[in-house]
Amino acid sequence: MTAKPARSTVAAAAARLRAMSLAGEPGTILGSEDTLVTTLGGARATVRQAARLLEREGLLKVRRGMNGGYFAARPNVGTIETAVSAYLDTLDMDVEDVGVISSLLWVEMLRRAAGLGTDAARATAESFRERVMSVRPDTPFARISLVEDEWRNAIFELTQARYIELIIQINYAFSQRRFAVSENVDPEAHQIFVRAWRNAKLMEIEAIAAGDPELGALAARHMCRLWHQRIWGTPDVPPDQRTRNFADAVL
Repeated sequence: MTAKPARSTVAAAAARLRAMSLAGEPGTILGSEDTLVTTLGGARATVRQAARLLEREGLLKVRRGMNGGYFAARPNVGTIETAVSAYLDTLDMDVEDVGVISSLLWVEMLRRAAGLGTDAARATAESFRERVMSVRPDTPFARISLVEDEWRNAIFELTQARYIELIIQINYAFSQRRFAVSENVDPEAHQIFVRAWRNAKLMEIEAIAAGDPELGALAARHMCRLWHQRIWGTPDVPPDQRTRNFADAVL
């Protein structure tokens, strides 16, 4: 029976292989299996286990057959979001925590974006102002969600806070898996929500156009509260204790 490589040996080989991958552009060939056995100075079984670790990390692609080999790669953000949000589903956790963390981070993102005061920030604000002003009270929820997604991506691009962006996107992916927001709500309640959303969005836009970070944070808090009410209950119904706890956390 062939002995399994010691974990420390595999970890050492994985560390060297990881460094090789990160040193090259995605798609760069790192070598064949035979080449890596020589380069890493380990057994073939060690190289294969190290390669499997890096494949799971998204840092390596292995191609078999002619023109095959080991190639540098980079993790796909979409894959990471999906995998982590699926993992969150397996945990015995308070799902409200996801909303609280996302809201706190979004407030910080709006504060940063509003504090930029750059031409790019003002141009982004003006490009969305006209779109938001054209939203009618009877606009379908799917359309509101689309504008919200595009606005969020524009803020991510402005701030370049990639770590915060990743955490928010992971939480957003989890929320989409866990909560299905129905389109079938009372038309009057929906119109109340759309009007409130439009006013809050214009406040966020104005904060960025004016370069006012405190207004940005205030507007973001208000927007988070509106979305929470839309997910957990209708805007014209007094919030329950869960909603009050959430509002206390983000305000």
